[in-house]
Amino acid sequence: MNKQAWAALEAVRHDFIALVEAFGRKSPWLAALQDQLRLEQGYEDYRIETPVVYNRALDDLGPGDGYSFILVADNPGKKEQLAANNRYLVGQSGRLAEGFFRDRLGMDFRREVVILNKSPLHTPKTAELRRLLALAREKGEAEGRCLEGLFLESQQRMAAMARKLHGASAPKVVLWLSGLGEFGPRGLFRPYAEALGEAYHAAPQDLRDRVWLFRHFSMNQFSQEVNKGTDPSRPLIEELERIGIANRKRLLGW
Repeated sequence: MNKQAWAALEAVRHDFIALVEAFGRKSPWLAALQDQLRLEQGYEDYRIETPVVYNRALDDLGPGDGYSFILVADNPGKKEQLAANNRYLVGQSGRLAEGFFRDRLGMDFRREVVILNKSPLHTPKTAELRRLLALAREKGEAEGRCLEGLFLESQQRMAAMARKLHGASAPKVVLWLSGLGEFGPRGLFRPYAEALGEAYHAAPQDLRDRVWLFRHFSMNQFSQEVNKGTDPSRPLIEELERIGIANRKRLLGW
């Protein structure tokens, strides 16, 4: 990567680590709340180890490395929060993504894709963020306000990190947003969508058109989108660009 991209990556890592550390200080009760959620939902197959998860895969990148995509997933799940991992998209969705990039694009997903999330707050499943927020409100007014504020701030800052890294990246690097449903007006990640829209408002059109939006890899949603929506007679990357831009315009409005 060039000097500009390397400087941006170092800045993003610094901001990301600071975000995780600050959230830990502000919500020392978060792990217990997540454990309450885990037990309530009947998850006996894992334990809470990292309430707010930094992606350590970012530390594997050096100035001599390059990447073609910045992929933004939702939030860390069971596998991602394990202290032995602390890496994003290492569960089932990650395996599906890795297989697609390998088999359909001929790319090494773990070396050629930088992975961020819309929020680093852990829940077993993304939809359970709503229940986690409700449990915080039940715990107390202060805790409820705190977690709601942290969730909002996490999305705004993660959107800023994605924009910073994308803007400094090589000319053809794509920002790939994974997940459609929660970007709606009442969606969990509407604040991320709004923050990203503001961040790209004055961006060059070429950069804006390298922001693509797709369905989740989980439950083969993305595979179905690609299989049904692409023309097999055309290059796959061109079809992905067409679908990704159309989704972005439809759901984000730009």
